[in-house]
Amino acid sequence: MGKAFVAKLAKEGARDPEALAAWIGRQKHGKRGFQTLAKAGRDSAQQQRQLMGRVRPFGRLSRDLAGFSDTELGRALSGLTPDEAGRVAAEMDRRDRASQLPGVRPDLVGLSDEQLAERSRGADAETLAAVADEANRRDRLQQNFPDGRLRADLEQVGDDDLAWSMQYATTDDVLRIAAEMDRRDAVALPKAADTGNPVADMLADRSALDAALSPAPGPEEWGVHAGGENVWPEGTFGADPDRPIDGIQGSGSDEQDQQERRVTRNEARQMYDAYVYQQWLKAEDDCRGELLNAAAEAARRDPQALFSGPARVAYAHASDELKEWWGTHGRLTQAEFIEQATGQKQRDAERARNANAEHQLRR
Repeated sequence: MGKAFVAKLAKEGARDPEALAAWIGRQKHGKRGFQTLAKAGRDSAQQQRQLMGRVRPFGRLSRDLAGFSDTELGRALSGLTPDEAGRVAAEMDRRDRASQLPGVRPDLVGLSDEQLAERSRGADAETLAAVADEANRRDRLQQNFPDGRLRADLEQVGDDDLAWSMQYATTDDVLRIAAEMDRRDAVALPKAADTGNPVADMLADRSALDAALSPAPGPEEWGVHAGGENVWPEGTFGADPDRPIDGIQGSGSDEQDQQERRVTRNEARQMYDAYVYQQWLKAEDDCRGELLNAAAEAARRDPQALFSGPARVAYAHASDELKEWWGTHGRLTQAEFIEQATGQKQRDAERARNANAEHQLRR
């Protein structure tokens, strides 16, 4: 009979609960039936000890769990420490992810190495290839995730293995892999231009970045190929490499052509969005987050929205620190920015300049 039954008899006051449990068992199942149950119990206990000896050799969880079947890992859980059980849970998560990957046979992922070898005996060519792929997947997983964790020395891991490991990586692992990839492909970025003219600075920064990333083409070249279609509007960079931009013919020199090209309205709008975002970040840092006045703070206004749109609205919600910041760094509406970027007069630009000047005088 089971340990729980023996404990129950002891609690009830039996002088020899084990002997009493054995007598009850023989009475209930008969001599032969009781002997069969006892042998099954001994065999099961022996099998469990053998399993734990393989799962926890020398009293420590095996470094490679991929060779155990789902059933074996489940049976071993009761004899593991919480940390070891966590490693088993992580292994099961990786198996779930593997089962959803292309080229991985879900019916092979949960088998032990012995079961995998058994599956290959007498198998057809397709099954043999699948078993070989699964064995290679396990070897690669063990190489890149020893002890169930991403390798510490990522500098020694090849680019292909780094990319392959991302499909099994945790969020922290992915960040480590990304950092290693950035280290390998690091580019010395040019210093940001600071002439006081935001449009000229952005154009200079873009040219400097293109030069730093050379020979990789700029977005005006690769953007046209995105999705296999011409995604750039007519008249913008990349819309047609043989067509002049804004009616300006090329001079034959790439450097001169770049200088002569004028930004289109569509490009200027996209640049303005980047300008607003940069201004907001810089003001947030310089003003230490004090961008809204008390009323705007209570109304939960979006501080980033103050950097575009009419000056009247922006100054009504801005803090004194932000107004002073604008006095030093300037504040451009979209119309003003487009006018400077394209060189074409904008109807609303002059009105915006006058409004901004008026608010500066009121300070």
